[in-house]
Amino acid sequence: GDDDDSESDEEDAPPRKRPRTAAAQPRAAWATKYYGVYRARSKFEASYRDRDGQSQSIGKFATEEEAAHAYNAALAKHGLESIRKVNKVDETGRLIPKTVAPAFGMSRSAPATKRKSEYYGVSQKGPMWRACYRDAGSNKKHIGTFENEEEAARAYDAKIKKLGLQSRRKMNEDAQGRLVAKPGRA
Repeated sequence: GDDDDSESDEEDAPPRKRPRTAAAQPRAAWATKYYGVYRARSKFEASYRDRDGQSQSIGKFATEEEAAHAYNAALAKHGLESIRKVNKVDETGRLIPKTVAPAFGMSRSAPATKRKSEYYGVSQKGPMWRACYRDAGSNKKHIGTFENEEEAARAYDAKIKKLGLQSRRKMNEDAQGRLVAKPGRA
């Protein structure tokens, strides 16, 4: 009798939900406007990846600006500024937020970043610029990612010249070596 009733009560109870971790939440829920800074409940956590790619926690901070400054200081202390993204600071010492395309599901009313390149073989991937080309067999090949659009365009042209594909692919440089935008993009 009584044992049967207690079993049926447990079956009728709704299943328990597992708590959501930052990794399980959508990126927009925990990402911030600075590199190396993430929301951690009511605080902001700063962390970086060392030379071996291992995540190193710096600490938790009341504001995302404090966390971003701590992230920059940790990169400087460990000499990682050349291999990790650093939060930019203006001449007054104020942090400049990173510019990225809106994440999936985020409002498009956020300031949009440039999506189409002015140059052949160049596209934007987040805040970086990617250079790609098609080889003689029309297979897409990745050259690399670059800080700015012009570097990516020059890398594209150099690869096309190296492979001798100038007659089959459009180029970004004129005869004097100056970058020229695609027609209608200038």
